[in-house]
Amino acid sequence: ETSTQYKEQFEQVIRFYDLEHPVKVADLIAGMSLARREELQEILMEQDLKKRLEKVVDIVSKDLEFAKLQLKMKSEAEDSVVKEQRREMLMQQMKTVMEELGLGEDEKHTSINQFRDALKDKIVPAEAEKVIENELAKLGTLEPTSSEFNVCRTYLEWLTCLPWGIHTPENKDIKRAEEILNEDHYGLEDVKERILEHIAVSFLKNSTQGKIMCLAGPPGVGKTSIGSSIARALDRKFYRFSVGGMHDVAELRGHRRTYVGAMPGKLIQCLKITQSSNPVVLIDEIDKLGRDYRGDPSSAFLEILDPEQNANFRDHYLDVPVDLSNVLFICTANVTDTIPGPLLDRMEVIRIAGYVFEEKVAIANQYLIPQTEEQSGIGKDNMVLHEEALNKIIADYAREAGVRHLRKLLEKINRKVALRMVRKKEGDDGKTEIQLGNLPDFIGQPPHMSDRLYDAGAPPGVVMGLAWTQMGGASLYVEATGHGGAKVRTPNIEVIANESPSDPILDPETEQRPVKKPTKSFGGGMGGSMKITGQLGEVMSESSAISLTYARLFLMELEPDNTYFDETAIHLNVPEGAVPKDGPSAGVTMATSLMSLALNVPVKPDLAMTGELTLSGKVLKVGGIKEKVIAAKREGVTTLLLPRQNEADYSELKDYLKAGLTTHFIDHFDDTYRLAFDQSLVPPINWPSRGLPVVTVETPADVLPPPMMRAKPGDSAGKQEEVVLPPPISSPSSPSVSL
Repeated sequence: ETSTQYKEQFEQVIRFYDLEHPVKVADLIAGMSLARREELQEILMEQDLKKRLEKVVDIVSKDLEFAKLQLKMKSEAEDSVVKEQRREMLMQQMKTVMEELGLGEDEKHTSINQFRDALKDKIVPAEAEKVIENELAKLGTLEPTSSEFNVCRTYLEWLTCLPWGIHTPENKDIKRAEEILNEDHYGLEDVKERILEHIAVSFLKNSTQGKIMCLAGPPGVGKTSIGSSIARALDRKFYRFSVGGMHDVAELRGHRRTYVGAMPGKLIQCLKITQSSNPVVLIDEIDKLGRDYRGDPSSAFLEILDPEQNANFRDHYLDVPVDLSNVLFICTANVTDTIPGPLLDRMEVIRIAGYVFEEKVAIANQYLIPQTEEQSGIGKDNMVLHEEALNKIIADYAREAGVRHLRKLLEKINRKVALRMVRKKEGDDGKTEIQLGNLPDFIGQPPHMSDRLYDAGAPPGVVMGLAWTQMGGASLYVEATGHGGAKVRTPNIEVIANESPSDPILDPETEQRPVKKPTKSFGGGMGGSMKITGQLGEVMSESSAISLTYARLFLMELEPDNTYFDETAIHLNVPEGAVPKDGPSAGVTMATSLMSLALNVPVKPDLAMTGELTLSGKVLKVGGIKEKVIAAKREGVTTLLLPRQNEADYSELKDYLKAGLTTHFIDHFDDTYRLAFDQSLVPPINWPSRGLPVVTVETPADVLPPPMMRAKPGDSAGKQEEVVLPPPISSPSSPSVSL
């Protein structure tokens, strides 16, 4: 049991050595050991025989443990080699026996036959078929134990599992498709009509079609959930993946096969999972694509979402053309501004603005309340949500454009009802009623005020504007005031985003802070300075400069003796200072606010406006008309002033969205002045309007949304009954958010 390091030496020396002398034996063993030089020197210097032998024994013990470890490792290595050799020998014997008896084939031929069987009844393109045959021939020449064999087999698995030429039969029953879409979603008429048009084209051409659509709108309006409903209405397979934050192009186009662990991209995985060449693919959050050193996914989408190119889409892993022309791509986005222009040009954009009060009531009654009752387990017989309580929730708790927050509030109510049901005593079978009085016990106090910012009417200098945001439409007040009486020396605009105690002290002469970034003078050298606050962006700051310039010129034409702007320092503010705001659509609102301040006359009550103003007084077209109209209705506005060029956008809205509104389409600020102010309180305009004639559209207040169809509780036959919606009411707007 000696160490292999000196075993042979020991066996040779031991024959010529006197083993009866203990000192010589100890010196021999110590000399042949693996001990360090210092330990050997201590043994030689030790004169006491007993201690000398003890030190040698310690060294021998260490060498013995080391020798045992070596023998154990050697034995395990030999056993492993013997086991592998034995397995290989048995495998060869089994293969020989199986071949002699004709009872089966080896792994290689079995895999080849499986791949050929997988391609039966599939229409494989010529190029892909050629690649598959070459790979099958290559697989037949490789040994199953080689690494290349597994790579080739994995590649063939992906090539043969794709649905070459397999299409899901598409639904051509327009009526049935419409029933499915209405069953899952309320409203969204534009989306539903577009899908029905798609079915009609497929019916006339007797073939399946592929399209690229983009649903753009604020969160919570049903963009993502409509995808599965579209697939169900078309009888197609459905696949969804999100690209929010995606940076790597390989997730779309796959990896090269030269990489370890390479695999195809999302589109090829979609075809494998759905086993159909014409699925509905929902690409979620396409406006939040990333971009870094790994590539630009939006550039990869240029081919995927191009109907002229995606018929020959090449994945980096497969490297054969795959037909995506029959795939119905549906993209979702909150905004389209962040989508690159060439990519946006390839998509058919359908905008979803959000829901008005009446639509939210219908959605809550038809979908949200039954769903939350079922999910919470309380059932429909243990809770009664009164109509006035639901109206209160929608008006003062859930003012967003979508219904996601409304659903959360209903879920919170159901959870509290479920807790009460568990805690209540046996025999107490009373229903829980949610009314106006006990509503705060379930969801707390309303986060929004029930009254408008200026409930009794806006004072002079305050005008309500309308804004578009990522969360939908919002009301936007513009406040203007003046102070001082001396003429200001330099007509500059100072933009102050955040005031703090460390700001410079006011100049005693001008009563203004020193201008840090002076802008160009405007108004022909006339007038005092104007300070604007409210965290306004660069575009909105320029709109304020244009508004002040034009207000000065307009006041000179209207009242030459009125020198208010020449002798007063103006302060223009947009409330909600913590929220960034930008955009050109507040130009008309700012100019009207300044004129109201100069004339000391308030604008008409229940009035809101939007539009971009030029230096010549023209009112230009703005976007987001539907969102702004919805915001005006939430605010209880009855009169709207919109640009003349937006008349077509307004006419496309449903009548119930415009119910109770009187809308004037203006082309010049002259008409804004005539319509915004009571003409008996302000100086009249002595010249004809310098713009196109005003177009006025009045919509009756009694126009309701179409009655929703809802199945009677417990009616398994699905009979329908009309549920009449409550009359439209005015509910306040949500607080301003980012413009």
